[in-house]
Amino acid sequence: MGAGVGGLCAAIALRRAGLEVVVLEQATEMREVGAGVLLWPNAMRVLRRLEVATAVEGAGAAAANAALRSSRGASLGPGPAGKAGVDAPTVAVHRGLLQAILLAALDRDVLRLGAECVGVAQDAQGVTVSLADGSTEHGDLVVGADGLHSQVRTVLLGDGPPRYSGYTAWRGIVPLDRSLADRLRPGESWGRGCLFGVAMLGGSQAYWWASARTGERTSGSPAEEKAAVERRFQRWHEPIPELIDATLEQAIVRGCQYDRPPLRRWSAGRVGLLGDAAHPMLASLGQGACQAIEDAAALGDAVGANSDVALALGAYGARRAPHAAAVVRRSHRVARLAHLRHPLAVAARDTFLRLR
Repeated sequence: MGAGVGGLCAAIALRRAGLEVVVLEQATEMREVGAGVLLWPNAMRVLRRLEVATAVEGAGAAAANAALRSSRGASLGPGPAGKAGVDAPTVAVHRGLLQAILLAALDRDVLRLGAECVGVAQDAQGVTVSLADGSTEHGDLVVGADGLHSQVRTVLLGDGPPRYSGYTAWRGIVPLDRSLADRLRPGESWGRGCLFGVAMLGGSQAYWWASARTGERTSGSPAEEKAAVERRFQRWHEPIPELIDATLEQAIVRGCQYDRPPLRRWSAGRVGLLGDAAHPMLASLGQGACQAIEDAAALGDAVGANSDVALALGAYGARRAPHAAAVVRRSHRVARLAHLRHPLAVAARDTFLRLR
């Protein structure tokens, strides 16, 4: 359930494994929401297997030579996510375009909109999903790819809401004129308690992201959020202030970052979890969507290799849980390092990174 990147990739992988699938999406329409997404080589290798990588590369832009800098623009070395793969590119693409490409790889009748899950029940014969409109869907297995506040996870584990990490993120997409495009330097810049990153998108656009240590609160108006980002980064190296100024208020998305402790088991019987429903992580490595895409491939492999649904889901979780947990932990370490606030700690960090 869920028509995000992970849920749609899972649907494609399960179809390739020979299953009939239904994607239940709570939203009443598929809109081009969100900002950009970086697809690192680990994700692009999976998208090649799913035969959608060519379309994704055509819709986005290769993200090469991403570097790490200080808030003044001094080089600190390569970015924290590592070097690009030899056998696959890193691609920056608008999240809405990515979802459209994944949807196009599925039959039209696979997606059911306005399908809000309110309950999941299973027995020896299968799983039944109860929806808010009173209808039900029945199948051999249910995969909860319904995000951070997963209803499937609530039914499966009842482990309460996710925890606020202490970090808030802003994301935006901005059209570029030639002058701004020529001065853009892809990568991340780290300062005191906050960071700013940028990547080129297709169509003379850039995708930028920023994060800072802040208290948990709801979003303000578009004008308030843009003003907040401008205040934080007004003294950073060029062209960061100019890039923010050129971004429309309505194109800036703000969200608090949440996570959960890693799970050892991702399934119970015929019900499993995938993506943020299983392993929400901080954005410091840009691996949230990438790990969900890897989940989808592993799920398809497991179900294709074992006709017993419960055993297949157990094998899928056993394969993916240790790796995803390691990425969650590394994301935490990188986030703490990137958001150091004390001037001496920041200076020591920057020196260490340069020497590394």
